[in-house]
Amino acid sequence: MEIIFNRVHSKKDLAISSTILAAGIGLYFANAALGILIALCGMFMLLFYKDSCKRAGNETLLKRKVLELSAIHRDSMMDFLNGKASAPDMSSNSKGALIRMEIYYNTDASVAYAQLYDYINYCYVPASGIVELKGERAEKLIKIFKEAK
Repeated sequence: MEIIFNRVHSKKDLAISSTILAAGIGLYFANAALGILIALCGMFMLLFYKDSCKRAGNETLLKRKVLELSAIHRDSMMDFLNGKASAPDMSSNSKGALIRMEIYYNTDASVAYAQLYDYINYCYVPASGIVELKGERAEKLIKIFKEAK
């Protein structure tokens, strides 16, 4: 079964968009043109600013992060995603060819979805499918992503 993610509003997105809309309405009384411009920005943010994701068929809000790693970490990450290793080896830090890893995660639910990409011919090509990680394995991957950035 294919895993599909949909972009959705979080409470933070709605609060920011509503605040900008309210600021534009308030500013309208001081400077009409600027107030209308800010209010329009707030309305467009209400429509298009969606920072969180949800997996189709699941109501858990997920955050999305992307990390670019050196290609020497590829085998370690692939083994971790396939369940062959208990934790990825991220000890060395070198320059060179890149791989990209996208992760959708929720720390409260201890769930993560990860996908690995190779950089070939100036574009990222999927090296693995989307892998669902739960519990301790998800927490290890989330910890690595939070330490990396």
